[in-house]
Amino acid sequence: MKTLMYFLVLAILVIAGCAKDDTMFENQNNLELKKAKVPIPFKYDAYVVWDEESDLVLIEGLDPNDPASYAYSKLICSGTATHMGKINSEKSFYTLEKLVLFFEDGIPYTRNTGKGILVGANGDGFEFSFTVVQNAIDKTCNGINEIIPGTGTGKLEGYTGTIFMSGGLVEDRSMFLFECEGYLVYE
Repeated sequence: MKTLMYFLVLAILVIAGCAKDDTMFENQNNLELKKAKVPIPFKYDAYVVWDEESDLVLIEGLDPNDPASYAYSKLICSGTATHMGKINSEKSFYTLEKLVLFFEDGIPYTRNTGKGILVGANGDGFEFSFTVVQNAIDKTCNGINEIIPGTGTGKLEGYTGTIFMSGGLVEDRSMFLFECEGYLVYE
């Protein structure tokens, strides 16, 4: 009789251990991100080029009659990001809404503001607003991207966050290289 009880208890443990519990995680499709209730590190290595088919935007503080006082309004993004993989450059971009020239300690800078979208190869992404300060002499940049709440898709749905960026224009002026780091916060 003890042997029969032993096998019965063992069978119940095996069945209970194999049972599927759907309430264990918020989202079965994305266990890594959705179960975290703390800020999640995010890193993005960006390669950004001007979209030469985009409209031009005036750099405020420069002569509007001089063609050199304008910049393209759209920059196309590519690279790789954590939680997103390879960035889809056909769907990822920065749109410059305002560029303002200012001087600090005799050095000219531009403050660039606007919005953008970052989309991974699998279609997951988010929209963001940004402010970037660019040194007009050495073309280095520092800025901040703020994820717009409610714009995340796929495994990034429900996230907000702040992403800090630094980098600049490469020597031949063909593209910008940025290192972006910050945190995603599930709301």
